[in-house]
Amino acid sequence: MTHERLERFRRQLLDVRLTLLRRRRQALADEQGLMAEREVDWTDAAANDTAVTVLESLSETERQALRRIDRSLQRMDHGDYGKCAICHEPIEDGRLRALPDADRCVTCAVH
Repeated sequence: MTHERLERFRRQLLDVRLTLLRRRRQALADEQGLMAEREVDWTDAAANDTAVTVLESLSETERQALRRIDRSLQRMDHGDYGKCAICHEPIEDGRLRALPDADRCVTCAVH
């Protein structure tokens, strides 16, 4: 993989990482706001509980995405980015463009 392509993927991963961190920070602030509200009746309490549950699941999804991005950045630093973690063959360019945090080729990802 050329240095230029590697840097393009690095920028893309860092942009996504920053966006996820901003969204996670906002979700945490929203969750704190919901928890601070007075629960006037059971309908409001149920709505708040549902909103908190949704925010928590989004946060877990975002944490998983951040872990995948951080592992991809580490693979870049170690010179392993773009190689399948299973078969060690190159990951297809189209797959990396679609999923820059992919650590497996299509064949290994399916199996």
